[in-house]
Amino acid sequence: MQKRKLYVIGMDSAPLWIIKDNYAEYGMKGFGEFFKNGVLMDMESTMPPMTGPSWPSIYTGVRPGVHGVPEFFKMEPNYTKSVVYYDPSVKAPFWEKLSAKGLKSLIVTPAMLVKVGNDPNIDMITGFPLPAKFSSERLRAIADKYSFRGEPEVETKLKHGDITLEEGSRGYMHGIKARSAMSKELIEKKDYDFIFVCFTEQDRMQHYSLNKPQWKGCVLPMYKGISDFIEWVLVRARKEHATVMLISDHGGQLIRRKFLMNGWLINNGYAKLTKQLEGEMNVSGKKGSSIKYELRESLMRSGLRKKVYDKLPSSGKKLVKGALSRTLAGTSSGDYTRLHDFDYDMDGTRAFASIANCPVTTIFINDGRFENGIVSSSEKKALKKELMSKLMKIKNEDGKPLMVGAYDADGYYEGTKLFIAPDIMAEIRPGYIIDAFGYLKSGGLFMDPEPPKSGDHIRNGVFGALSYTNAVDYAAIKRKKLYVYNMEPTVLKYFGIRPDNDKRYGPIF
Repeated sequence: MQKRKLYVIGMDSAPLWIIKDNYAEYGMKGFGEFFKNGVLMDMESTMPPMTGPSWPSIYTGVRPGVHGVPEFFKMEPNYTKSVVYYDPSVKAPFWEKLSAKGLKSLIVTPAMLVKVGNDPNIDMITGFPLPAKFSSERLRAIADKYSFRGEPEVETKLKHGDITLEEGSRGYMHGIKARSAMSKELIEKKDYDFIFVCFTEQDRMQHYSLNKPQWKGCVLPMYKGISDFIEWVLVRARKEHATVMLISDHGGQLIRRKFLMNGWLINNGYAKLTKQLEGEMNVSGKKGSSIKYELRESLMRSGLRKKVYDKLPSSGKKLVKGALSRTLAGTSSGDYTRLHDFDYDMDGTRAFASIANCPVTTIFINDGRFENGIVSSSEKKALKKELMSKLMKIKNEDGKPLMVGAYDADGYYEGTKLFIAPDIMAEIRPGYIIDAFGYLKSGGLFMDPEPPKSGDHIRNGVFGALSYTNAVDYAAIKRKKLYVYNMEPTVLKYFGIRPDNDKRYGPIF
């Protein structure tokens, strides 16, 4: 009996429209095979549609409240944020379940997994957002051969304007080509049952370019590189009578404008700034306040802050936050100020937006979960209903409805104890993002996006399947509504293993 083999190619932020509109013109034969002989269609992401929660949901088949990753950060009771990565000990990924049945896996750069295990059945190279780690010296040696250390560090240079978009694209292309060459050698040298290779570089490029005229020249070569790797995989899969699946955590879109959610909450009396910050805003034209603001931003957004501040215990973060709020209550000399946790007077704030900074944002009600919670449990339900109603009445600059949805988050996070869950999720119309950090002292609520938000996410990424083994009913798949949670049970069923994921989401085929 032919042994079953499965290949899964992961693509961060890959929307169907980019592939479908351009694969023929740009010679992406790998993607073309899925349109011609298989299926390539939309798959809905998590809420919010972010890398942080979505990839762990793909690996586990459960919602963020179960696997423990709400985004890249989670809220603490003292209003600080802690960095979160996927922890397999909270909810095991499908490759560990395959290993328990004696199946061997190659896992190359799975996004949000930053620690390697010691399972002898799993060869692993960890993925974005940290530099790659290797489960063995053998893997490290092969990676060294291709100068591969994970996703190339290009974004900082793009953000600071030190390189052009075209130069950034070429830098990210190195990561795609090196990962592809390294993966080919690993696949050829060992007989794996399951192979997962994840590409993340295109997400960064899309963030910086999708609303720019030259976006195709920057983004599509990256998809062509991934397609070339897929084409190589398909040749092997045909010979091995294997199956190949494509999966994305969410999609991407161009962004024209951003809406300042905390500005709206402040303007409507739901959130309040500290007296120190309000005082600085009255003198924000003075040189000194701008210097303090630049110093604060340098401290809060630097690599040092991420390495030191995020690792402090909650008590330490509280001390740092208090010191910053007292000594660096500076605002920019212009209209725009980026708000941090310590800029809010939580004794006068009933609701605030935080963490998710994309087309779906998260709003937290300042209740007893927080150390200065002022909203009682009896008041919370009415406040939530009031906020959701008012959010749906917001108009854009053309007088059209701005939000496509305002959702009660309780039903989604289902009482999780792994993090403080948001209370409301607000989703904005296409072409916009919701900014959860910015504030205009003039009271305005709309801005042009900054360069890293030239493109952002949409709820639908892609799913693809092309099988050279038992017949797959592609027409039946196309009729289904697919979610990222369907992936884990699909992989397990393929190998004859009973899934133990969220029972609301079954195998795709």
